[in-house]
Amino acid sequence: MAGYLPKPVSEFHKIPNARIAIIAAMWHPQCVDAMIARAQNELMALDVRPEDISVHKIPGSLELPFAARCLFESDASLDAIIAFGVVLKGSTTHDDSVIQTVVDGFSRVSDRFHKPVINEVIGVNTIDDARARADDSIANKGVEAVFAVSELLHWKKSCLLDISDAA
Repeated sequence: MAGYLPKPVSEFHKIPNARIAIIAAMWHPQCVDAMIARAQNELMALDVRPEDISVHKIPGSLELPFAARCLFESDASLDAIIAFGVVLKGSTTHDDSVIQTVVDGFSRVSDRFHKPVINEVIGVNTIDDARARADDSIANKGVEAVFAVSELLHWKKSCLLDISDAA
């Protein structure tokens, strides 16, 4: 169930000077936009400046890995990407192939650029399931995305400091 994080929001790592791109599918804008807004607010609470957060709307979830690759290629100073989308289960298996393609694509992009792509493209049975993950509570996927990005960027910085200390 959404909304259970390993630590409270008040203990998220501050990530000042981080440059974050948010990419989002245009489908189901009420839910996706609520996730984006929550992520932006949570990032700013972690000392990320508004001008260091860019938002890019992409036609659909299938196109998000391509957008992630293009952003990393065009901006080497970008630290991470957060991706949002809602994929509704239908009467065919299209939703399964969309989700798997997105997961595989983000993995390839992250491996290629050695930077995190936080995947919050959610597969749901109903739009009400998506609304429950885009509401004003801690279950909003924007909170989970910011938790992941703050942990990874903090960890990466710590590892790099440890390596330079050893040298």
